Amino acid sequence: MVQRAIEALLRTKIGFDPKIIGSSTIAKAVRQRQLACSLPDLSAYLRQLQTSSQELSKLIEQVVVPETWFFRHQEAFSFLSDYVQSEWLPIHPYSKLRVLSIPCSTGEEPYSTAITLIEAGLTPDKFNIDAVDISNQVILKAMRGVYSNNSFRGKNFAFRERYFQQTVEGYQLCDLVQKTVNFLQGNVLNPLFLAKRGKYDVIFCRNLLIYFEPAARKRAVDILTNSLTTRGLLFVGCAETGQMITNGFVSVKQPFTFAYRKVEEGGEMGGTRGTRETRETRRTREIGRLGEKGDWEIGRLVGEETNNQQQITNNQQPTTNNKQPTTNNKLETARHLANQGKLEEAVTLCENYLSQNRTSAQAYILLGEVYQGLDNNDQAEQYFHKAIYLEPNSYEALLHLALIKEHRGEHKSAAILRRRIQRLPKN
Repeated sequence: MVQRAIEALLRTKIGFDPKIIGSSTIAKAVRQRQLACSLPDLSAYLRQLQTSSQELSKLIEQVVVPETWFFRHQEAFSFLSDYVQSEWLPIHPYSKLRVLSIPCSTGEEPYSTAITLIEAGLTPDKFNIDAVDISNQVILKAMRGVYSNNSFRGKNFAFRERYFQQTVEGYQLCDLVQKTVNFLQGNVLNPLFLAKRGKYDVIFCRNLLIYFEPAARKRAVDILTNSLTTRGLLFVGCAETGQMITNGFVSVKQPFTFAYRKVEEGGEMGGTRGTRETRETRRTREIGRLGEKGDWEIGRLVGEETNNQQQITNNQQPTTNNKQPTTNNKLETARHLANQGKLEEAVTLCENYLSQNRTSAQAYILLGEVYQGLDNNDQAEQYFHKAIYLEPNSYEALLHLALIKEHRGEHKSAAILRRRIQRLPKN
C-alpha cells in the first residue's frame, strides 16, 4: 500500500505512469533514498516525501535516469540546419530564433542544437536556447559542460575536435557554445512555467511523453502546442510519433527526424489556397535540397501524397450538396477529424471508407495512426500489417511498425524492419 501511495505521488507531481517506469525501478529508488535518509521503514519515508519538496526532488532524480548523447538521431539536427538556412533565416533575417529543449537532461541535446545553429550560419546573438529539466542535479552537470566518452557515440567526432578540449576530467565544452544555452529547472506540466517564457520557433521534447500517463501526456502536448509559434517545429522521440496526429501537427516526412510542424489555425484541411500553395512549394524545395541523403524517401512520400490527392480530385463529381462527404473524400475528411482530435469519428469514417475501398493501403495506414493516438498499439499494428500486405514497399507503414516494435523492446524485429526500409527501391 505504501509503494502504491508513493507511485501515486509521483504520478500527481510529474505525470509519470508507474507501469511504464516499472514498479521495481521505483521501489529500488525508494529503498536507496530511504537508506540515505536513515529512515526505519517505507511509511516513514512516505511521510518525508509528503512534507519535504527537497526529498521529493531527490527521489525524482533517482527515478529519472538520463540516457542521452551528443547528436542523438543525427537526422533531426541535419533537418534543423536545413530548415534554418532555407526557410527560417530568409523570412526572419533580423529576428532571433528561439529554441526550447525539454527535458534537457545533462545538456547534450541543447548543446548539440547550439552547435548545429552555429554551423548553419547563425551567430550566438541570433538565437536563444532555453534548456529545462525537472532535475536540479542534471542541470548542474549540464552547466559544467564536462563530458565522458559515453556522451559521444557514432563515428563522426569532428565536432568534438572543434568545440571541446580534452582535460583530466573529460571533454570540456568551449565557452562559445556554453554561453548560448540558458538552463532552467521546471516541470513541463506546469502551464505557468512555460507560458511566461513566450513562444518558441523550435521545441525538442524527445522521449518524455512515452513515460506519461494519458491525461498527463495530453496536458503536456497542449502546453507545448501553446508554447510553439504557428508553423513552428516540434521534435519528439521515435516512440512518440503516434501521439502527434491528434494535436494539430503534420509530419515533415523526412526519415528518422521525428519532426512535426504546427499547422495554421483551422488545420491542414482548413488552410487557405495560398497556404496550400506555400506548403507544396516547401515540399518541392525539401526534395530538391536533401541531396543524396534520404532524397528518394522524401520524393517517394511526396509523390504518393500528391498522386493520392490528384486521384481524389479527379474522381470527385460535381454536387450541390456538400454536407455529406463523398466516397472519394471520406479519407481526407477522416484525416482532418483525426487532426482535430476526433479519433472515434475518424475511425468510423475510415472503416466506412474501407468497406468500399478494401485495397486502400493509405486508409489502413491512417487507421493505424489513429489507433496509435488512442494508445492502442496492438490494433494499430494489425492495420500497418494490412497496409504492408497491400503495398510491401510502403515507407510509412514500415516505419510505424518499426517504431511500435522499438517501443515494446522488440529491437531485433525493429532492426529487420529498418533494414527493409533502407532497401526500398529508389523509384
